[in-house]
Amino acid sequence: MRLIVAMLAFLSSDLAWAGYDVHITRKEFWADTAGERITLEQWKAYIKADAQVMSDPENGPTDFLITIRGTTFPLWYNAKLGELYTKDPTDEAVHKLEDIARAMRAKVQGDDGELYPAKP
Repeated sequence: MRLIVAMLAFLSSDLAWAGYDVHITRKEFWADTAGERITLEQWKAYIKADAQVMSDPENGPTDFLITIRGTTFPLWYNAKLGELYTKDPTDEAVHKLEDIARAMRAKVQGDDGELYPAKP
């Protein structure tokens, strides 16, 4: 019975639907408070050269949308950490994140610190 109650509590919590974030960062680990950051100005300069990225005015000045092959996914800028991130990206979205990271002299890193593309 405890297991059932615990499972129901978990499924109704925000944690059950939290998802998995993937980050574009210049730091050793995306959540570090120290290290080289991506500034909003640098990100906005990149956007000018990439027609697939646009502002998301319905949500806020640090919210963006990327459209690739008719599919759109969000990308958010986190000023506190100096990074960009998205939630639960598809493989195609990860490839786009890798392209952006290369152009920004950064890397793509998952919540747990794994790098994309994964090293064999």
